[in-house]
Amino acid sequence: MGIRHEWFQTEQCITVTIFAKGVLQEQLQVQIGARNLGANVKIDDHTNYTLDLILQHPVNPDTSSHRILKTKVEITLMKATAVRWDSLEQTEMVGSAGSAAGSAAAQHVYPTSNRRNPVDWDKVEAEVVKADEEEKPEGDAALNDLFQKIYADGSEDTKRAMIKSFQESGGTVLSTNWNEIGTKPVDVKPPDGMEYKNWSE
Repeated sequence: MGIRHEWFQTEQCITVTIFAKGVLQEQLQVQIGARNLGANVKIDDHTNYTLDLILQHPVNPDTSSHRILKTKVEITLMKATAVRWDSLEQTEMVGSAGSAAGSAAAQHVYPTSNRRNPVDWDKVEAEVVKADEEEKPEGDAALNDLFQKIYADGSEDTKRAMIKSFQESGGTVLSTNWNEIGTKPVDVKPPDGMEYKNWSE
């Protein structure tokens, strides 16, 4: 099973992508520090794919995150300062030289771990965004995406109704009708066959 990683950056964050299909949560370990990134993907009982990187610049571990998709693992590192990274890993300081033309060309060829064949990361980023859009979430993830879309596109009354119904029902009711929800308390409605218990009692 061939696994590789690549990375690209925006003004706010660094995205490290590990291309591995069908990774389960229990197969993945990610550790993010202010200046280091560790990741371990367990392929089988005898094989692991490991990253152990000292980052070129500091990141904010508290706001950084990772997610597992069908074909890859995405690790998002939030930059501590909005500076452009020349490489993912810390490297020795080297002298810089080049013409203005070279600098202009470099604007669209982002740093990469592949020094022999630089990658056009503008194109790669567009492909990643397109792949994410085409990769439909399933189950609870799909439901959460739907709720988030309804909330983002809804009116102020819709948002108020969703917050009030969810909080007062202990997460068992989610309504968008403020005319109905705003006039009375929302009762807890657990799923069939289950009983709601208030742990503060």
